[in-house]
Amino acid sequence: MTDRGVTDQGVTDQGVTKQGVTDQGVTDRGVTGQGPILEGLRVLDLSHQYSAALSASLLADLGASVIAVEHPTKTSIRTMLPRKGEQSMWWSVIQRGKRVVTLDINSERGREIAIQMAREADVICENFRPGTLERWHLGPADLTEAGVNAVMLRISGFGQTGPLRTRPGFGTIAEAISGFAHLNGEPDGPPTFPSSTLADGVAATFGAFGIMAALWGRANNGPPTGIEVVDMALFEGLFRIIPTQIAAYQQFGVAPLRPGNKLTSHGVLRNLFRSADGKWFVVSAVGPVAIRRILAAAECDAQMARIDEGVMTSDPTGVVEFLDECDALLHVWAAKWDWATLEKRLVEADAVHQQVFSADDIVADEQFQARGDLIEVPDDVLGPVLMQGVVPKFPSREHTVRRAGPARGADNDSVFAEFGLSAATITALRQDGVI
Repeated sequence: MTDRGVTDQGVTDQGVTKQGVTDQGVTDRGVTGQGPILEGLRVLDLSHQYSAALSASLLADLGASVIAVEHPTKTSIRTMLPRKGEQSMWWSVIQRGKRVVTLDINSERGREIAIQMAREADVICENFRPGTLERWHLGPADLTEAGVNAVMLRISGFGQTGPLRTRPGFGTIAEAISGFAHLNGEPDGPPTFPSSTLADGVAATFGAFGIMAALWGRANNGPPTGIEVVDMALFEGLFRIIPTQIAAYQQFGVAPLRPGNKLTSHGVLRNLFRSADGKWFVVSAVGPVAIRRILAAAECDAQMARIDEGVMTSDPTGVVEFLDECDALLHVWAAKWDWATLEKRLVEADAVHQQVFSADDIVADEQFQARGDLIEVPDDVLGPVLMQGVVPKFPSREHTVRRAGPARGADNDSVFAEFGLSAATITALRQDGVI
């Protein structure tokens, strides 16, 4: 065993999990390895943008066989930064574990091949603007008529119905319309957007959840027939996970405002603080027991006494005033000590806390290493690429990401041959620009 508690076979000197199983069939986490949980599930990924492609990627992580279809010359994800040479990091990560082919599904021959591939799929993922696949005669009704029997995830900016259905949309639009941006940022500042693909990622996760729900329903609630649509608007996942925005508005008649990092208005002791040596960290506590632990770390005896007297069950105004007082004391306390001292006291008090991490902190962190959350994935262009591990964990199973997103058309010959296309036909299709 290494000093991180993981077998030598499972960890490099940097603590990066090596994928695979030992000759005895035991994973690097010391559990007998069974096959991937989605082994045998067949997915046709027609996505040309991030969100639905991520849904398919999540299924691939868990063992599904995913064939991703991209246009022979135009692929938006490949243009995204950062790039190393011609290889986009986005493409390497989002298309990992998939086989990738090129196919112009808007051409007559390409459409025929897409339908042929769809007939062999359990799941189809797409994120074109509503009406696009229908114009190409690849919509749910067309596929059902062609004998396709599959779950079809459709992620679009505003969903397949409603007055905005035909508008284009990316994740930032979803973050704006969902209320998320309005609720984020400092109270006296503008709405604030995340710097990464939050709405896309949440929609992708809900999309994968919808796929699995549809598969379960088709397996248990009657014989599956034709296409079962899972309709996901980009904004709906993020909208769904903001807990009280609408209920509070309906009950009190006032739209919630941006609270900043401080959440005393929610009855929560939470904020961002800076230590004397410049380290940013957060504390967070819900309920009197957790709040008391933070106050104990900061040696706020008078405030702990008020907790014991039941201040957290007083009227809402009194609760907020008390938590604002605690927040002010914590800022003074944080600025007085270096991070090592602060963390020691927070740990001793069993208080919920965390230093704000950047990528270099994450890569060096023992918890990420112990959980297998940092893995090296082979990339045909870049060599081994460090990226996120498989989530969630299934301790009794072994999941391996076999490669990063490959070169354009890397699997054309092998995949199309599986669908009965001869080498001569593949050559002709390539010359005609179909693949």
